[in-house]
Amino acid sequence: MIPYTREKQETLKSKFNGVETIDKNYSQAYQDMFVLTMLEGKRDGTYLEVGACHPVLISNTYLLDSKFGWKGISIDINPSVKAGYDGNRNCNLIVQDALTIDYAKLLADNNMPNQIDYLQLDIEPQSNTLACLKRMPLNDYRFSVITYETDFYDPAFSREDSLKNREESREILLSHGYELIVGNVCNTSTTDPFEDWYVDPNVVSKELIELFKQSSEFDNVSEKAMMV
Repeated sequence: MIPYTREKQETLKSKFNGVETIDKNYSQAYQDMFVLTMLEGKRDGTYLEVGACHPVLISNTYLLDSKFGWKGISIDINPSVKAGYDGNRNCNLIVQDALTIDYAKLLADNNMPNQIDYLQLDIEPQSNTLACLKRMPLNDYRFSVITYETDFYDPAFSREDSLKNREESREILLSHGYELIVGNVCNTSTTDPFEDWYVDPNVVSKELIELFKQSSEFDNVSEKAMMV
């Protein structure tokens, strides 16, 4: 994990509204800062977080909740995480296998807007994340920012299978009009590419897209994507 600190504020490629209030972030690889940057510090946003895990540690949504008033739906298969969410988070935590959920019904039942600000897809293994993506009602709901965990580096999968799974996820999202801004995001070294970052170009400004756009084969640490 490469933490953000206030001292790094001056090196951000783009300083969004409210960035001066952030002392640190909580994501493993700047996902929370990426979301806020792409949406220019939006307040009172919405999210669907699949693979929530700990309510604070390495959370992509805790900063959004705690500093920017966001609310959403968080999903995790592990019932032991529930106690940490009760009374500490703005989200509706669903303890369930992500591959058994009717997402169209879930979003409708929770009165989520048709344009949701952030989608996180992060479950294991990579084949399950792809299967979860295929369950998303992408024809009925759009997401302004998406972080999709490919786990491309995972040694449990052959290079051929990892490539196939990653490319299929890209084909699905690109075919729905999303733009891949940073591909093969790494965490702390260039040996662990594990995530792709997308935006909806109908929502995110063209200027920000051009400023942050990297090769789909970026293969570098997230901090390099976010900082000048």
